[in-house]
Amino acid sequence: MFQLIMYLLFFFSIIITVHCVINNFHLKSEINQLEKELDIIIHENLRHRILVKPYSHTQNLCFQINELCALYQNDILSFKKSEKKYKNLMVNLSHDVRTPLASMIGHLELLTDSLNNISLDNYSSLEVINRKALELTNFIEMLFQWTKLDANEEKLTLSTFDITEQSRIIISKWITAFEKNNIEYSFSIPEKKYLCILDATAYQRILDNIFKNILNHSHATKLHFSITQSATYVSISIEDNGIGIDTKEQSFIFERSYRCDISQNNKGNGLGLSIAKELTEKMQGTISVESIPNTYTKFLISFPLQN
Repeated sequence: MFQLIMYLLFFFSIIITVHCVINNFHLKSEINQLEKELDIIIHENLRHRILVKPYSHTQNLCFQINELCALYQNDILSFKKSEKKYKNLMVNLSHDVRTPLASMIGHLELLTDSLNNISLDNYSSLEVINRKALELTNFIEMLFQWTKLDANEEKLTLSTFDITEQSRIIISKWITAFEKNNIEYSFSIPEKKYLCILDATAYQRILDNIFKNILNHSHATKLHFSITQSATYVSISIEDNGIGIDTKEQSFIFERSYRCDISQNNKGNGLGLSIAKELTEKMQGTISVESIPNTYTKFLISFPLQN
């Protein structure tokens, strides 16, 4: 009798052990499959749902994950609809404001040029109005560019062109502004072709925005522009000897609407460098800055060289 009980206990222990092993194997298998399903949801398809098998160990967990995904998907769709409406509003607003502003500036210029006997105070007031209108126009233009980039509606026309010649053309348009602001300028541009696949207008906007940033914020007296070539890249360096950018600010200056503390009371809207960065990256390039306060600031831009 005692031996029978011992045999039965041994038999039951084997059954329990086998049962535990099988259950553990199934649980591990279900968890591995669940991880694969979650990876699909996270990285590929938010609409994907986990197939729940009857009597599985993870049945309740799968139901809860599916429910969370459904809620999250609805939130994402609502957010995207709201974001699209906002971006469309900003594009339309920017476009609608630019036209009357351009007309107003044109009339102000005509008025200022035609008034010969105007008092000095009134003439100064007209100059202030004209300057503020130009600043507002610049802000609206920047806002229009940034909104289109943010909405991914900026269509670039990429083609192969000589970046050295294009740079000379762009810089020639800024010489008067440099001289007016008492900035001594120098350029090191090789007398040879460096071919890159770029959008000519976008490249000009990148340089324009950096030059504007220097004029508005740097208080520089010297500016040096150079182009160099490596095996696979063309690099553009724009260096000034102005007040520089504090180390803690340098990682933020390409963020949208970010302005350094030293620039809060100056002209500018914090969009120019952000636009320059986005346009550079859209053309497979990189942009960075290095600076030592009260010594120098150097913007570095690189684009792939076309062989």
